[in-house]
Amino acid sequence: MRDLLALRAVKLRPPEDAPKIHGFRCMGVAERVPELGEDPGSMVHVWHVPVDILSLSSTEIERWSVDAPGGRHWILSERPFDEAILDSLKSIDVVIWGPERMARWIGEAVLTGDLVAHSPSQQGQSQTEHDEVLITEPISPVVALRPLVELDSWLMQRGWEDANTSPVLLSARLWVVDGCLKGPEGDMQPCVWNVVEDPWSRILSIHEPEDELPHPPKLRMIEPPDESWVDMRAMPTDLLKLLDQRKQGEPDSDKGPVSSIMLEWWRLDPDSTGLSEGLLAIPGWIIHAEGLEPQVLHSRNGRLYMIE
Repeated sequence: MRDLLALRAVKLRPPEDAPKIHGFRCMGVAERVPELGEDPGSMVHVWHVPVDILSLSSTEIERWSVDAPGGRHWILSERPFDEAILDSLKSIDVVIWGPERMARWIGEAVLTGDLVAHSPSQQGQSQTEHDEVLITEPISPVVALRPLVELDSWLMQRGWEDANTSPVLLSARLWVVDGCLKGPEGDMQPCVWNVVEDPWSRILSIHEPEDELPHPPKLRMIEPPDESWVDMRAMPTDLLKLLDQRKQGEPDSDKGPVSSIMLEWWRLDPDSTGLSEGLLAIPGWIIHAEGLEPQVLHSRNGRLYMIE
């Protein structure tokens, strides 16, 4: 959905004033939405209503309208709704697309080649239980990282020029962490981070857009051992260390203008933190070297890992 919005020139930025409303997820705020017509200077909050067995009721939409911030709104609902519920929303500028309108929109993108349709992978993607802080639906289709290892050079250094290799993708996760940094005086600064969870290296790192592979290949996905994944729900120490920041404090006027300004720790406030889980792939190769069991080569760190 986010990729399709981007293709339609709908650029989303994280919302600053959108409350958490049960059944409605604010995907972001757009400066312009071509699908809704031109209205310069008017920001649009884009909402997503996940699929459910029940239709969207007038009670739910009225509750949303009470909590929603001012301005224009675009709701993309996977749940059907009765057009009559719009009669109670005349005081708010909102457009709702139901599943049929969304299906036509997505279908048009497939027919024009903007989106590529393919069968979902049947490789084991484990169902993970999440607590209330987590959003269970993926934030986007698979994103892949650029390889840093040059395969031929790597094989030559080990004298494995004759080894058979086959490309694969290594399963990883991309997390969007939405929270606040808390200063030593209790000040709060909202922040959003993209965090890579590499279960093979067992490392968490900040995701940089320039690390992405522009056109990820469609290859077999290799899963790591189950115990390799980090329990992000528990706010692990590695995550806290990664996101904590040191900032320059305010000068102390009592000590004069030439006094040094100490660096202060601003730390992630777990109580204000929400996480969204997305799919991430790391390119790799299965190496079949003579006399050895097949192993998978990690294209980012150059290490070999055993596979089942």
